[in-house]
Amino acid sequence: MKIAFIIGTRPELIKVAPIIWALKKTDISFDVVNTAQHKDLLEPYWKTFNIEPTHILDVMVSGQNLASLTSRAISQIQNYLDNVSVKPTIILAQGDTTTVMASSMVSFYNDIKFAHIEAGLRSFDFYNPFPEEYNRRIASITANFHFCPTSISQNNLLNEGILENKIFVVGNTVVDSLSKVSNSNDFDQTPWVNKLLERVNCFENVVLITCHRRENHGDNLIEIIESISQLAKENSLDLFLWPLHPNPNVKQKILGSDLSKLENVILTGPLEYLDILKVLNIAFCAISDSGGIQEEAPSFNTPVLVLRETTERPEGVTSGVAFLVGADKKKITSKFNDLKKHKIYFDRNPYGDGQASEKIVDILLNDFLIN
Repeated sequence: MKIAFIIGTRPELIKVAPIIWALKKTDISFDVVNTAQHKDLLEPYWKTFNIEPTHILDVMVSGQNLASLTSRAISQIQNYLDNVSVKPTIILAQGDTTTVMASSMVSFYNDIKFAHIEAGLRSFDFYNPFPEEYNRRIASITANFHFCPTSISQNNLLNEGILENKIFVVGNTVVDSLSKVSNSNDFDQTPWVNKLLERVNCFENVVLITCHRRENHGDNLIEIIESISQLAKENSLDLFLWPLHPNPNVKQKILGSDLSKLENVILTGPLEYLDILKVLNIAFCAISDSGGIQEEAPSFNTPVLVLRETTERPEGVTSGVAFLVGADKKKITSKFNDLKKHKIYFDRNPYGDGQASEKIVDILLNDFLIN
């Protein structure tokens, strides 16, 4: 038995890392293949999680479109298989990126079992999020193991005709990662990696903002910027922290806005994982279009205003810890002000108990021993 972990982005590594840690306790061999889909964002996280890729690909070319990215990813993952000394018996990938879709396709073409982590998420709209909804549906067609975070994602797959014996509800591995880090003895005492964050103690509340999805480029981003600007001006005792995604369609638009002139706004580069968790731990709320933030924030009793019209993570919405506000200034500001008046309290994360990785490894081991 040999497993190949195909990883291309920062969220993928965060969610796959605890599975690799669990696998290291066994005798199973594995490769860690870095497609470098988000090369710069991903690079520091290998050290954070004490994981070294065994193979490094290079799927990104400046200015390429999604079709070109997909083509390069398929070709380079295939090249890895053609040249590795011992081929994997299982290829494992997490989420809904181009790396995941390409991994699932190459697995099928080579008659290798494919394990999909975070399977069954659906927005039921191919263009929201784009192209992630399409990517994860392709992965579901191929997967031999569907590792679902919740019963809702399980039901989505059952409704699509996926065989029940291929579906496993294990929780979301992101909870495993944050639990390991946030439960360490020195979590609260660890200094900020980004020294700009030392300013958080000067404010009554901290608000974390992230925004990167393609559907929030252009006019939507302008609306979101105006919303944050209005909130920052109306809440001068609150700090609005916005780590900027390096995509120039996002970064330059934000830096060129009046947010850069406001004393209670910090615009900074991407944060280290520890800093993100420490911010979520103290944040009044998060305003984000990130799936990861939706999953992580509940562990810290932090509500999320979701900058999307729909979400493939409805558990947070139904649990009352996440609120769909889209890119609508009126909805964003109104819900923020509601939270100021009526703070929310919840006692558990609906996305998992921190044991998902161990469950996944046990299932894969059991399948190998049976077959």
